[in-house]
Order: sequence, then C-alpha cells, then structure tokens
Amino acid sequence: MMQSQEIALIAVTQKGIEQARLLRARLRMGKLYRPDRYGPPEKNWECPYSGALSDHVPTWFERFDQLVFFLAAGAVTRLIAPHLSSKTLDPGVLAVDERGAFVIPLLSGHRGGANGLARTVAGCLGATAVVTTASDATVGFSLDLLEESFGWVVEPAHQVKAAMLSLVNKEPVTVIQEVGCRGCWLEERELPQNLTLTRDVRQLPKRDFEHVLWVTDRIVHNLEGIDPEKVLWYWPKSLVLGVGCERGISLEALEEGLERFLRHNGYAKASIGIVASVDLKADEKAILQLAERNGWQTFFYSPEELSRVSGIAHPSELVERHVGTPGVAEPAALLAAKAERLLVEKQALSSTLSPKRMTFALARLSHFQDTASTKGKVVFIGAGPGDPDLLTLKARNVLRRADVVVYAGSLIPEDVLRYAPATATLYNSAHLTLEAITETMISAVRSGKLVVRLQSGDLSIYSAIQEQMTRLDAAGMTYELIPGISSFQAAAAALKSELTLPEEVQTVILTRGEGKTKMPERESLESLAKHGSTLCIYLSARLSKKIQAQLLISYPADTPVAILYRVCWPDEKIIVTDLAHLDNEVRKNKLTRTTLILVGKAIGGRENRSRLYDETHEHIFRRRAFKKAGSAA
Repeated sequence: MMQSQEIALIAVTQKGIEQARLLRARLRMGKLYRPDRYGPPEKNWECPYSGALSDHVPTWFERFDQLVFFLAAGAVTRLIAPHLSSKTLDPGVLAVDERGAFVIPLLSGHRGGANGLARTVAGCLGATAVVTTASDATVGFSLDLLEESFGWVVEPAHQVKAAMLSLVNKEPVTVIQEVGCRGCWLEERELPQNLTLTRDVRQLPKRDFEHVLWVTDRIVHNLEGIDPEKVLWYWPKSLVLGVGCERGISLEALEEGLERFLRHNGYAKASIGIVASVDLKADEKAILQLAERNGWQTFFYSPEELSRVSGIAHPSELVERHVGTPGVAEPAALLAAKAERLLVEKQALSSTLSPKRMTFALARLSHFQDTASTKGKVVFIGAGPGDPDLLTLKARNVLRRADVVVYAGSLIPEDVLRYAPATATLYNSAHLTLEAITETMISAVRSGKLVVRLQSGDLSIYSAIQEQMTRLDAAGMTYELIPGISSFQAAAAALKSELTLPEEVQTVILTRGEGKTKMPERESLESLAKHGSTLCIYLSARLSKKIQAQLLISYPADTPVAILYRVCWPDEKIIVTDLAHLDNEVRKNKLTRTTLILVGKAIGGRENRSRLYDETHEHIFRRRAFKKAGSAA
C-alpha cells in the first residue's frame, strides 16, 4: 500500500493522456493535467490547463510530492532544471514514455520516493522501471532511507555521501546498532555483503573499515580504537524527557541545564523526541519554546494521572503539597514513554543564567530496546523441503545472526546450515529427546542468546513443534515462528501441476496413513477418499499397500499418482504412475521414508479454464470486455 501522497500526472499528447488515465485508474490517486485543447474533463480528477506547459511547472513543483510526466526524459529535464533546489526539498520526478514501456525516476529517487513510485507505476502499466541511483542499482540499500524510513537523525550529514559511495564500491563498512525497535533492527534486513553488522563494538572483527555507522541514543566516549573521523552517528528518536521547573524560567537557562544533564548522564539530545510535564506547565514559555526549537512533541498530564504512576524514584512531599503529585519529571517521562523504569532518575539543577531551578528525568520509549536489555529467544524456522534457495529471506536473515542452531540432521541439508555464522553453536537433534532439545534451547535463551530451531518443510504440518512450545511456555520463554515452504508445494512445482482444477477439484487434503500413529476414524483414508479431492499423503511410504487398497474403494484405478522421494534434494526421485501401480512402484524403488504421495486427477491436469481471466468476468480491477447480447445494460 502506497503512503498518501500528492501526485500530479502530466501529459500533452493523446497517447500520453491515455497512458495517464490508465495509470490514474489503477493508482486511484493523483490529478491528471493535460492541455485544454482536448476538451472538457472526463473525470473530476482531470484538470485541463491553458497556455504553455512550462508556465505551470513551478506551481506543480511547489504543490506536489511527485510529478509523473508522460514525456521524453530530455524534455522533462529541461522543464524542471530551473526549479531545482535540493534533494531534501525537491519532489520526486518521473518520466514515462508515451507507449508506457519505461518509467525513469529523474529526481529525488531516495528522499523524494521517486524510485519506489517508479516501481509502482511500472507495475500498473506493465512497464520497466529504469532505476539508476547507484545504491538501488548495485547494493539495494540506501543510507538516505535510514533517515526517511526510521526518522533517525544523522551527524555529520555531509559524510553520508562518502559512506554510500563506499557501500557501492564494495569497500568494508560496519554498522554498530545499539538501539532499535520492531521493524528497524537492520539485522532483520537484507544487507550488502560488504556491510558488517554488530550490536556491540567489542564484538567487531579486527579489520579496517572505511566507515562506521553507529546507531545509538547515548553519547559514546570510548570508541574502542575506531577513528572518530570514520564514524557516522545515527540517533533514533527513542528518548522521552520529563521536565519540571519554576515558573518563569528562561529558555536559555533551561537549555543550559538540559545540556549539562545530558552530558553528565551520557545521552544524546538528538535522540529526544518527546518532552513531558504536568499540565500546570502547558503554558510555560521556556518548555514550549524548547520543544518547538528542537521539533519535539509535548505531552502534559494532570496531577491525578502523574500521582498514579508507580516506579517514581524520588517522590517529594513539597511537590505533592503544592502540585498534587509526588513527582513531575519522573512520572511524566514514564507516562509518555509507556515505560516501567527510568533511564535517568530525577536530577535537580540550577543555572548561572537564572536562580530558578529545574528538574529532568529520562525514559526510553517502550517499543525501543537497547542491546543490553534485549532478551534471548527461540525462533522456529520452517527450512523448506531441502533446496536452500527456498529458505525465506526473513528466515535467512535470522539464521545469519543465530547464536545457537538446533536442527534435524537427517532432514536439514548442509547448504542451509551454511547461512549460520561461524560463531554459532550447532546441535543435531536427530539423537536427542524432546526434553534434551528443549533444555538446550531454554539454557541458551536464559543466557541471552538467539536460538534458531530449524524444522524441515513448513511448521504448520507434522512438525512436532507444539510439544516444544508447550515446554517453552511452561519455562516462560520468548519464541516466534517463521513459516517455510511445505513439500506438497515443492512437489506441485516439480510436477508442474496445480493441485486444483476449475469445476473438478477445489479441495486439497493434507493427511497421512495410519501406522503406529492412530488416525481419528472420521479422518481415515477411506473417509477422505470419498471426497475425490487431491490427496497429499505424508509419512506413509511403508504403508503403500494398505493406502492403495483404501483409496481404490473410491478412486478409479487409473487415477494419477505421483510419488516423490526427497523432493528438492540433489537425489530427488519423482515417479508418476496411476493408483493401480502405487504399491508396486514404491516397493520397486525401495522407498521407505522422506516420501510424499500425491493422488488425484489434478496431477498433470490441464483441463478446464477458470473464470478469473475470462473476458466475460468482471471484477474490481478489470471491467468486462463485452456484454452478451440481450444482457442487462
């Protein structure tokens, strides 16, 4: 979903106007500007203009976030050149050829969002986005976006370009990220290979980095030998400042006191995003001016709200007597941060600039964490059917930062394990009991480590994770799940088959034969076979004779059957036969384990056509191509 933006679509020829109308219909946002010689507007978002096109560009440049021209790139360049200011202020500008074949972001690719819009426009028009900014074209990662997407403040800003150039040129760059929140931990993202990531400067490999990107909300004095000239500081807006002061204090005195408070406690002013106090201070000029000067949000709370906050380190009887709450700075900081503890307890200060006193306290927003408070956890990962390329990007990124990996040695290929760092401890669970597996994970989590539990296929099917999660729940452990591709999906791809057929088979059943593990009577293969659906039968190669007999009660003997051994592994074996020969093929090929059996007419089926792409089928994104004669208008 695109963020709400003001977009102008600008076309001057009939073909260009047609492409612009198509784009507007599919984007569902923006205004279309075209010459008034083409008649009155067809839609309320169409805006005819008179006079020369160049006369209108300055207005559009000021008004809109994005300008999409349906003109040659050279013509667009000449039109916008006189109005360029800076990449922080200019709108994104795109050029689309009249045929709608290519979309070229010409201006503000990163900050203006033109690169992202170019890909969206290309998708709407069936065009090719020609993105030329070096970081997008070569490394797929832009430092500009750390400011735009996460709201981090960078200092010194003039070094960003040099650091980006080092990334593009494959020179070694490192990120030290001490603070983050859900969605902004860089370790969760796909990063260039020449970028090293760590949460602790002391764990940084001993090598010479061209640039060090340090993400923190504290003032760092000990750089552990890093050249300060190479450091680019990124300050997330993670801190809440609680403040109290005597009435009428000057802005200069308040600022001077705050600078000393932050310097003494080692936190960065650039990371403050909110200032909070009691509502009696909602008109205190110095507080309001301080917030406005620094672009901080302000929150003011009633004495009743502040008095209900627990965790106040330094309650004051004097303040309670005069204000109605035992504290101001501390509870205000905790309330605004939605936090349970303070980073810095209340400190009272005075300034040489004023006899009036002030108090400050500091808290971190509850959705932010620093590395010291980050707890260990278990991440269950569905590793897929065997091909390491089918591991999801999210799973791969988590595996790359694992401290401990617990895997089923017979089911997880070595090529998947290679994504784990060399420092990770690996445990093969093939010979371990449930108790031994969970104890290994719990012990590591209690040591603050990230544990990856690798399971084959997808976690939702025959993965035996519920019993592991039960024990983790009982121990109070934190865990999460990352799904994988199941073998039935890999099997369908290998067979070049869709497992449903229009008007023939619309149900897929995932099941197993009854062996040592008993099946509920209502889920017996005889019962399931009555539906005539596509059956995906797991863990049942040893039961092939019994399965064949059960299925022949309802399925014709010539029903297609696929037998897949270790699908997606280098030694995979795929046998396509019919139900009458199922048992014979399993025995002939000596298949006893890691074998999936698919049954149903959808296997290899090419009959029937769905209505989805039929020209008579109308839906929200496509109008009916024609209406049958005599149908209602």
